This record gives sequence, structure tokens and C-alpha cells, in this order.
Amino acid sequence: MAPAVMPQEAAGSRANSYTHDLVTIDDPGKPGLHVFNVLRGEASQVRSMLFGDVGTVFSAQGIEMVWVRKLGEPVDKDWFSSDEVDLILVVQGQLKFEFESPGQPDRVLSPGEVLVLPAGARCRAYRWPREAREATVFVAAYPTGQTRPAAGHAG
Repeated sequence: MAPAVMPQEAAGSRANSYTHDLVTIDDPGKPGLHVFNVLRGEASQVRSMLFGDVGTVFSAQGIEMVWVRKLGEPVDKDWFSSDEVDLILVVQGQLKFEFESPGQPDRVLSPGEVLVLPAGARCRAYRWPREAREATVFVAAYPTGQTRPAAGHAG
């Protein structure tokens, strides 16, 4: 059994600490049934990045699925772009997308909304409104043949 990872909110602060002993699952690299609670921050691997925490839920068979949690993060000044389509589902809070193309208006996604981000679209995404006290959590799924790492979703 490989350990799953899930965050624990520190009392009275927004800081997260991750532990490897709260939930166990079968080895996520092997075929089988695995259940992760995205809102509790469960994943087979969690990385804290400058622009949010990234949990890898699945990465095999040509596809990767991650969740990203944003709370108190700076807005990335750089643009994110992918060589493949990217599917992004907001599950908590709101996520604002700015697009580099002046012909593409900014969009704010709410829980339950999915953005189908075409290959080559240049954007950045961040928690909205910026002063929101609740974290924004979204799930992204994409082909693993892409040239960028999953951490790009934290941008």
C-alpha cells in the first residue's frame, strides 16, 4: 500500500502541512480502483509550488490528472500554454482566467464549470476574487505527451 497525501489546515493560519500517514491506497502506478477526495487534498503525490499546491491524482496510460489548490498565492506574471488540449474543472471557489490574446475576454469559472483550453492558448489563472478567504480548487486533465510538467497548472 502506498500512502496517499492530504493537507491539514494549521489552526488559525492558512499554512498547510502534508502528511503521508492519514490515508492509504493501493499503488497508484498499477491498474486498479483508487478513490481520492480532492477537497480534502488527497493525492498520490503533493507538491507545494509558488502559485499553488498541486496533487497528482493519476499519471499513466497517456493521461495525467491533477488538482490545484490556490490560497494566498501571487499571480503568475508569465503565460501558461500547452501543446495539447487541457480540461479544467473548478470544484471550489472561483478561478479567473486571463488570456494573452486581446480577442479572448477574461473568464471567471465557478464550481461545476469546465474550461476546455485549446492547445496553444496562452493564459494565466488565479483565485478570484483575490481577497477570497476560501481556497480555489480545480482539477486539470491532459495528455502526458505535453512538453511541460504538471506544475504548470499552479500558474
